[in-house]
Amino acid sequence: MRNRPGSRRAVSAAAAALGGSAELVDFLIPLWAGIELEIGSAAIGVLIAVELTVSVAARPVAGRLTDAFARTRIAAAGALVYALSCLGYAFAGSLSWALAAAALGGIGGALFWIAVRAVAAEFLDSDSGSMAGLLSSESFGSWFFWIPAMVLLPAIGFFGVFTALAAACLAAALWLVLVPAAPSSAPEAAEAESRGSGLRPLLFLAALTAVAEAGVGLLLLLYLQNTAGLEVYQIALVYLPGGIALTVLPRVLHRYTERRGRRAGYVAASVCSGVAAGCLAFTPSPLVIAVLWVLTCASWAMLIPMHGAVVAETGRVRLGRGMALLSNAGLIGAAAGSLLAGFL
Repeated sequence: MRNRPGSRRAVSAAAAALGGSAELVDFLIPLWAGIELEIGSAAIGVLIAVELTVSVAARPVAGRLTDAFARTRIAAAGALVYALSCLGYAFAGSLSWALAAAALGGIGGALFWIAVRAVAAEFLDSDSGSMAGLLSSESFGSWFFWIPAMVLLPAIGFFGVFTALAAACLAAALWLVLVPAAPSSAPEAAEAESRGSGLRPLLFLAALTAVAEAGVGLLLLLYLQNTAGLEVYQIALVYLPGGIALTVLPRVLHRYTERRGRRAGYVAASVCSGVAAGCLAFTPSPLVIAVLWVLTCASWAMLIPMHGAVVAETGRVRLGRGMALLSNAGLIGAAAGSLLAGFL
């Protein structure tokens, strides 16, 4: 599959569709659960943590499947399962059904994103910014989906939005299925297997960062809804500039890290993220929050592609396993951060 233009275009389009769907689902679930299911913040935290926990459990399996079979087929299967998750939210009338939909979302997301990131990593030899390009495609879908969703939400409700997202995920699965299947880069020798021990410092930093980012993100969302009293579309407008930044900045910031080195890029991104989080603690106005969120997203635009590239270079043969380790580090931290923020 390496360097096949058709695969690359299909993966970019599918990443935009799934990225937009997943981002919108993550954004709407706390609001939907509070409005439609009338559950409290602690239960919302549990709901979010369930999806993340199931995703953590599914990612090692997704990594092995990605290394053993055609990666676009694994990604297509993940998109299909995620479509079922969106339909589950659309028809859920109780917390138990919502938890089932969350579990499906965890499985589908694991299959899709591990496979898609492994495909993007295959292009690093010819395009050192391929991981940054994947993040741009994913982020483009997020804010591009927000605009019609927020316009249509008052008319079609949460049911209509979740159903439309399911259709987008089905379209992503179709794009990937239409790409001619090619075998994945199977291990050539047992000694070439990627080992997690060499990635432990990076995995620890990814998990620690995710705890803070997930906790701040959920608390900020609940603050805008409950304390600031903003409507759903107003909250979306606060987050929208950050989504646009994540679309535009990854390639730009990748060029910065190529010139200055990854160490300098990592320090700059960490400082930006820390400053933004510290300023958010003072509960500023929504306009200031939007600016700070852009700063936070800029740090992600630098860090996320860098993490993926380092993992790919460390264990180039077993890309699926390496991406699963990195994703799980972030998801474990995010699950902990969401659960703690919900109870806080």
